[in-house]
Amino acid sequence: MSSTQAGTNTPPGSDSDSTMMRRKKGGGRGVMIAVVAVVVVIILILVGGYAAGWFKTSTGSGGTGSGGCKSPTPATLSGAGSTLVAPLMFQWSAVYTSSTVGYSSVGSGAGISDITSKTVDYGASDAPLNPPQRTAIPSPGVVTIPESIGAAVPIYNLPGISGHLRFTGQVLAAIYLGDMTNWNNSALQTINPGVTLPNANIVVVHRSDGSGTTFAWSSFLAAANATWKTTYGHSTTINWPVGIGAKGNAGVTETVQVTSDAIGYVDINYALTNGVAFGAVQNPSGNYIVANITNIASAVKDANVVFPSPTGDWYNVTVENAPGAQDYPIATYTYLFVYTDLGKAYGSSMSLSTAENLVNFLLWIVGPTGQSYAAPLYYVPLSPATVTYDTTTIDSITYNGAAITTCVPS
Repeated sequence: MSSTQAGTNTPPGSDSDSTMMRRKKGGGRGVMIAVVAVVVVIILILVGGYAAGWFKTSTGSGGTGSGGCKSPTPATLSGAGSTLVAPLMFQWSAVYTSSTVGYSSVGSGAGISDITSKTVDYGASDAPLNPPQRTAIPSPGVVTIPESIGAAVPIYNLPGISGHLRFTGQVLAAIYLGDMTNWNNSALQTINPGVTLPNANIVVVHRSDGSGTTFAWSSFLAAANATWKTTYGHSTTINWPVGIGAKGNAGVTETVQVTSDAIGYVDINYALTNGVAFGAVQNPSGNYIVANITNIASAVKDANVVFPSPTGDWYNVTVENAPGAQDYPIATYTYLFVYTDLGKAYGSSMSLSTAENLVNFLLWIVGPTGQSYAAPLYYVPLSPATVTYDTTTIDSITYNGAAITTCVPS
């Protein structure tokens, strides 16, 4: 299914002998030894071949592209949503050649709206569907597929300040509530000994669009501050009490970069790739953690999340504030939403061939090749257990009630 709204990237052996063998007297044992020897050799060849990757096991109801299965006619696939995961989505779209994959980085809120209105083939969000959003999804409903893992970090622009400033959840909540307005506030200065903070007003920058990064950020603030929890809660959209809005992770990054004394929040990818200063955040163990792939992965492991059913309620799934001493506290999954039955969902606007291509792409991104692109872009590769969960979920997607044959490229 193509989409004018989100169809392109933005920025980004042999048969048995019929003649009976006559055995000479006393020759039966030698023949048997020879047969056993041949069988052993064949087994060794097969085992070695699998280990070397000569043969490919089947994936889903079909097989991998290099395993002899027939790939469907290439199609154009469309997706939209999360800006947090956009750099990885763009990379996947660029290197995947079995179909043309489009992705529009329009924010998680728009990604949820687009999959709800069926203007895209898959939606992406760093926030799970909330109860009203689940209710709004038309029949036959969607599955939730964890596709990657990122983290929200506080970024800032303070000329002359080097290193990573320290922040607590309480301090960040006070800043975003408008209760802490100056950089040299005593509470912020106390947790940053040896740093001379400027006597300057804090310029707060937040997202102006529906955002999964906002969901992660506001969830962290709500856990740290009772006023934030009761007044603003956690959501993809917040009625911000202070600050200026910017669209997307890219917009927040750019606004902070050009605004002295500004603070914002973005995925770690945007901070690192754009050279923006970002802070260390205190975790539940009291340690100040500078986000990196290792401590984000550790947070996900220590959070020990039990996934709901693919069509169940994921709204309270979280890997924030994990208990490990070195865990980064604002880690987040990012998700894809895909209809459970593509034929019933889209009707004649999605062919079986397009459905096959979509399922192949999904299996590819959660598989070893797709996930190999995650860490170089500062995303955490999925754990084997999550990959197994995702593969089972993707295999359950049907087309007018029938299983979809898969042929996943290597």
